Amino acid sequence: MAEYLITGFSEVLSVLMSQYNDTHSPPFWPASILSIIVGSTILVFARAADLHGGYPWFMFGTAWLCIWTLVAGFAESVVLLNVCRAMQGLAIAAFTPSSFTLFGSIYPKGTRKNLALGIYSASAPLGFYAGICTSASLPKEQIAWYFWIPSILAFITLIVSYLSIPSDRHDRPSLDLKMDWTGAFTITAGLVLVAYALAAGADSQNHKQWATPAILIPFCIGILCLAFAVYIEGWYASCPLLPFDFFRPRAVKPFAIACLFFYGCFGTWLFTTTSFLMNSYNTTGIKLAAWFTPLAAGGFFISVAGSTILHIFPITIMLLLSGLAWIAAPLLLALSDPAAGYWACPFPSMLCGTLGIDMTFLISIIFLSSVQPLKYQGLVGAVASILVNLGISFSLALSQIAGEAASAHDMTDTNQRSMEKANRARFWFAVGSAGVGFVICAVFVRISRAVLDDEKEGQPPAHGVALESV
Repeated sequence: MAEYLITGFSEVLSVLMSQYNDTHSPPFWPASILSIIVGSTILVFARAADLHGGYPWFMFGTAWLCIWTLVAGFAESVVLLNVCRAMQGLAIAAFTPSSFTLFGSIYPKGTRKNLALGIYSASAPLGFYAGICTSASLPKEQIAWYFWIPSILAFITLIVSYLSIPSDRHDRPSLDLKMDWTGAFTITAGLVLVAYALAAGADSQNHKQWATPAILIPFCIGILCLAFAVYIEGWYASCPLLPFDFFRPRAVKPFAIACLFFYGCFGTWLFTTTSFLMNSYNTTGIKLAAWFTPLAAGGFFISVAGSTILHIFPITIMLLLSGLAWIAAPLLLALSDPAAGYWACPFPSMLCGTLGIDMTFLISIIFLSSVQPLKYQGLVGAVASILVNLGISFSLALSQIAGEAASAHDMTDTNQRSMEKANRARFWFAVGSAGVGFVICAVFVRISRAVLDDEKEGQPPAHGVALESV
């Protein structure tokens, strides 16, 4: 449901803005606020899940999503839509880390847990595809069902979860954790302000606006808050939200940095591909959704089968193969010729895109979950989600700047030609982002097969034994 609410919203937003008769409100805020709220508050919910167990926060997040997707369908103004999107982001931030807390409590490290995480990972491409299909197929007068469908699914999930998920609260007091309110405030404020400044600056038609107080002041304050948060988490807080110990296992730090560049590539590729196929290939509606089918089908297969394949092939090699796929996905479209049709470049780009995102995400959740103790399992989900959301949020802003710079050189271009230049520049930006991530993985990241070793039932997860020397 989280991925569903991200992918199809760009097309839904244009319909909603016309229905609201609102030509003055900037579209970047309803489009980006969900990811901003998720990325900035998820650490707080991760600590809450580790403190009280994943079950209550999973139930809260699911119920909250049910309520605010229902309300969004009745929204008649951009202000209420913004509130609904922010509350949806809060719900996603609540149930994402709590899911990993439940996985860590219920499953010991090994084949069963990897398969469960693979199935969890497989829901992401299905959600992406469902969002695209729903927004493309709904008539304009029934666009509210884009929100009501996930509201119904969230309600069903709430009932099924109440009947089937065991509580994991009994083992929490022994973990000796507490909430870090100072870190929560500085991290949340810093991420929100920086993400806002990047989004607002990228949305501006005049890039000189970056020097205006409306953008520069939030950006500078956000950077100061994040710098202060680093000091608090590293040297002041007795129980930090994001402890340095989390990154102590060898290769976790370079792996996390590489993932930021990979997910930045994915965000740019995914959102630019929709615009590129509509503008340069004249593809819209159901046909556009059909062209994205490999992203869903391939993603589901890779996520489920990948958890088994990783027991056969070296994980580091699989990570590098996914890195090459990251590079190839935007590169194929940057060099594509629309006259050659779908099968020449867009189709293989879709295959590479799904191999990159789904294999990398699967490796990340298995790797991070396996090298962290029980008390950090909620944090695993938070970090995995933060890497995705921050990578996408920041890269979209930067790629928007790159695209507008590329299309501004020749004033004689038609609007369609100018848009195509901008899209191709964004693809090249994504290629560069993926290339940086690949180099980091190739030089610094080594993951041994010990990550996948089975544990006996009841044995706590091993901490930091899963890596070879670089």
